[in-house]
Amino acid sequence: MSRYYSCDSHVVEPPEVFAGLEERFGSRAPRIVNDPDGRKGTYVAYGETLMNIGRLGIAGNRLDNPKTHELMERGYDGLNPGVHNPAARLEEQAVDGIVGEVMYPSVNMAAFAYPERDVVHAVFRRHNDWIHEYGSHAPDRLIGIACLPLPDVEEAIAELYRVAKMGIRGVAIPCTAPLDKPYNHPDFEPFWEAAEEVNLPVSMHIFCGSTPEMGLPAHWGNPGRSIIGYTMTHGGMVATMAQLICGGVAEHHPKLRFVCCEFETGWLAHILQRLDHATYRTRSEASPDLTMEPSDYFRRQFYATFEDDVAGVLTRHLIGVDNLIWGNDYPHHDSIWPHSMSVLDRIFEGVPEDEKERMTSRNVLSLYGINLPDEVAA
Repeated sequence: MSRYYSCDSHVVEPPEVFAGLEERFGSRAPRIVNDPDGRKGTYVAYGETLMNIGRLGIAGNRLDNPKTHELMERGYDGLNPGVHNPAARLEEQAVDGIVGEVMYPSVNMAAFAYPERDVVHAVFRRHNDWIHEYGSHAPDRLIGIACLPLPDVEEAIAELYRVAKMGIRGVAIPCTAPLDKPYNHPDFEPFWEAAEEVNLPVSMHIFCGSTPEMGLPAHWGNPGRSIIGYTMTHGGMVATMAQLICGGVAEHHPKLRFVCCEFETGWLAHILQRLDHATYRTRSEASPDLTMEPSDYFRRQFYATFEDDVAGVLTRHLIGVDNLIWGNDYPHHDSIWPHSMSVLDRIFEGVPEDEKERMTSRNVLSLYGINLPDEVAA
């Protein structure tokens, strides 16, 4: 086995992604600030939300090491070369023993919930153009995910068609819908029709909700900055799965493929069982058009990513081996880079080689239509 492919990695958006936006949108635009309110380092500000550049690119370093915080204070200068240089990134893939990455945003995760919608539309166009250019250095080893501005349906459809024409392999939407408009609301139907037409995987990444709290109770705390909130982030994904499956979206659009990204997977086996039983108990709440159990729709149309999750691997047959895809989360501080091989050896102990290959390579290659170059495909 030699073709480990990360289905969940990231870029850290460089200053040029945001250049000119402040002149166009004034104080509503995201802007780069240094040492705000006495905090050392470089940040991108989305209104009151501050994204710490240094923290987003410290893979291989521990948060409980004081030297890591010194590195974070350097901002863009402290990032590994491959974060912005695609040629160097291929070398950093080799360090970790992998052959390619599917790459999500970092700074612009904050944009999904940003209320200034015209700004978000402009930011996502800039982001998508930049990540497409970045990935063009090695198109089958650097897969850039485009960001779409749902719940603004018309704008999201227009950008979906635009990036599909560019050759983008996958798109991201908010991992949770607005509380007053779930994803099975009729207003979203034109988007699901367009997404099924272009046939690109639709990802829902952690911390990319349409609201900052991802629909979770306020008393749990912010999902990115509290123990309870972070532990329970998959609750938002459960709600989204229920809307898409029990609400009839998957039934009406059987060719759609959804990716539940960076929520880990140890909770999934129980939730699928629970979702089946809940639909049996309260059938009137589900779409009358359902023809299968909710878990069957999941296994037909959904993928879930994992990083370092023994519980998910142990319950893989209840989830579906072909529905699981592995990622290293590079270059974030949660990343297992450059130790992915030892982590995989540990969590895959006793797993048959064929199943291991499906979860770390074959599933993601099929999902995104990846054809690896001969020099890395062996």
